[in-house]
Amino acid sequence: MKHKTSVLIVNSKEKSGFVRQVPTHIIVNWRKYAVFLTMLIIAFFLVSGFLIYQNTSRSYQEKLDRANYVRSQIDLNKALTTFTAIDSGIYRINSYLQYKGLNKLELDNMGGGAGADFDIVYINEFADFYQNQILELENTLNSVPLGIPFNGKITSGYGYRRNPFSGRNMEFHAGTDFKGMAGDSIKTTGSGVVVFAGYKGGYGKCVIIEHKNNLQTLYGHLLQTNVEKGEHVNSGQLIGLMGNSGRSTGTHLHYEIIVNGKNINPEKFTNLEEEEDYG
Repeated sequence: MKHKTSVLIVNSKEKSGFVRQVPTHIIVNWRKYAVFLTMLIIAFFLVSGFLIYQNTSRSYQEKLDRANYVRSQIDLNKALTTFTAIDSGIYRINSYLQYKGLNKLELDNMGGGAGADFDIVYINEFADFYQNQILELENTLNSVPLGIPFNGKITSGYGYRRNPFSGRNMEFHAGTDFKGMAGDSIKTTGSGVVVFAGYKGGYGKCVIIEHKNNLQTLYGHLLQTNVEKGEHVNSGQLIGLMGNSGRSTGTHLHYEIIVNGKNINPEKFTNLEEEEDYG
């Protein structure tokens, strides 16, 4: 039978206490047991730390291997060529706009472009930069009145022509006339703000839209207008119906483009093909 020692446990705030029997060898060797327990706890934390470190290192190594694999699959020369091609494309678009008499786009740059120091670590930065550039370019081009407001036969172009009413003297025609039927849909050629919608002398029922770059488009002789002054319109949006109002010899659309308050030939914007090199 193992020898036990009685231990009296007394609460200092109370008079009563209680007795517990503890194996004598524990009391005699308590220091050894305390050291053993301490070493056991330390060993537990060391093993736990090692396992956590090992798992973390393995996960880190897997991610590192994956990153190196992705990096090895990306052709830096091809990426550099692509970014250079985007730069060239933006330059050609700017040249095209200048040929049309518009101000070039004021776009940011990457501080010299994608040069010899280009590295894979910059690919996200370059991608975000060019994405923003393309969005800015898209927004700007969307406001430029490109194309035609109505797909119909052109009956009279920009410039001097014989008076359509008398057939005798010459008069200056400030726009392009498109033939159609009463009620045909007329759509804006670029996004902007309506600065006039109503009856305007010889133009009859008319809509004028203000675009960026000091550009305006005018749509005359309408049957009715479908927009109001101050309204923002998108490119290709219905703004009115073809008619014969105002000084007109028949149902048609009179279309003008005005830059800085002066009329220019709408053909520069309705015909996107060039007769000369603008690059």
